[in-house]
Amino acid sequence: MFKNDYAAPGIAALILAVAFPIYWLYAFHIGSENFVEVYRADMLSLSLSDLAFVFVGALEVYIYVSLRRSFAERLSSATPAVLLLLMAVLVIIFHATVLVDVALAVTATTLSEQTINTIGEFTVVVALGVLFAYALVGLVLSVVLLLNRTGAPSVLKYFAVILLAGCLLQLSIIFSPANIFIFPVALLLLAYYFLAAPKMLEVV
Repeated sequence: MFKNDYAAPGIAALILAVAFPIYWLYAFHIGSENFVEVYRADMLSLSLSDLAFVFVGALEVYIYVSLRRSFAERLSSATPAVLLLLMAVLVIIFHATVLVDVALAVTATTLSEQTINTIGEFTVVVALGVLFAYALVGLVLSVVLLLNRTGAPSVLKYFAVILLAGCLLQLSIIFSPANIFIFPVALLLLAYYFLAAPKMLEVV
């Protein structure tokens, strides 16, 4: 009887494939009315959206860490595992910006308007910088997987193609919102990779 040690990350990938577009579609819908006011109000208070933001980030980090472990076991090259670790760290930094919300929610009454605005602008710059770095690392990972020197199964090649497209869109900035729909496809491929037996992956 086959025992799959990666069932949990596979399920996590399926959950994130649903939760990711729901969260970001909601965030874009709310922010489309008046982004500045909505963003400011969100920084100065704690809500379920902050909890959802942390939940989405935690799932993504768990998936990358699990994928890194799988790469270390199944692929002949160590490079993909290192790149995944970098991606996990960048996701942690990005989602750690929620701590700014916590800090401001507690201290907002003691801070001046200018200080709050400065903190908000700095947080946005850091978040965008992290997303840019994430896209670059993801781009490198996709190229490494596509070079066919790692012994990666076919499903990971498909994942690499989707990841490559998503990273290019992310770097374009203008078309980055399209990742709301592209990233879940990559997650579904990872779910299949995690849940399928290793022998099945070799045959595909």
